[in-house]
Amino acid sequence: MYDDGPEHEPFGPEYVRPQNAGCPDCSCCTAALCAVGRASVSECVGHVDDAETIARVTGCPCSAEFTRGTIAWRAGMIRAVTFATEKPLRSPVESLLTRLSEDQPYADVAQLLPKLTARRYVRWKPGMEPVVTDFGWAYISARWGARRTTSLVTIKAVDVEAATVQVLASSFSVDELVTVPLHQVVNSRTGLTVETAVGATLYAELNADAPAADLVVLTKVSNPAMAVTARPDSPDGAR
Repeated sequence: MYDDGPEHEPFGPEYVRPQNAGCPDCSCCTAALCAVGRASVSECVGHVDDAETIARVTGCPCSAEFTRGTIAWRAGMIRAVTFATEKPLRSPVESLLTRLSEDQPYADVAQLLPKLTARRYVRWKPGMEPVVTDFGWAYISARWGARRTTSLVTIKAVDVEAATVQVLASSFSVDELVTVPLHQVVNSRTGLTVETAVGATLYAELNADAPAADLVVLTKVSNPAMAVTARPDSPDGAR
């Protein structure tokens, strides 16, 4: 006969599930939730279901879009640069962003502040002075800074838990690694998987003049190995 003994854990009516460890960096989440939220564009709030928890963890600083280094922040930087280079703001809105970045008067176009706030380029609400965010500065840099260059990018390490990849971008630095979101280089367009990514060399556009590795933003990532090879019997490369 099976004897569960005195040390057998009592999974019965009196059983109390152990509490998950709290996050040391915030007062709203468990450490496990913040680890997941930090590695997700959905942030911590995207990984809970009940209304009470949603209300408590919304805006958690460990995973927030405005916290540098989170996946939500990295995605926001890519989005800002992509819009700047491919679909810029309308002239009046762009002018407002420029004025704010240069501490110029803006009262005549202040009514456009909600548009910049919606894009996350500015943090503002009625009664407070607008502040240009990392995303706003990334937009400005991509729009009017040094020309973005196409660079060889070699993948050096993959961190699945953090959802990041470390790459060496030759036009930025020959030895300083740049961290980018995992999904940006491991996807169907590059043909890379977590298992095949390390050592692969890609092409990407980036801001080689970035003042820090964390502010290097890759766009238009492509894998030269995925290029279509023209058929020998087709002079124009048609397949």
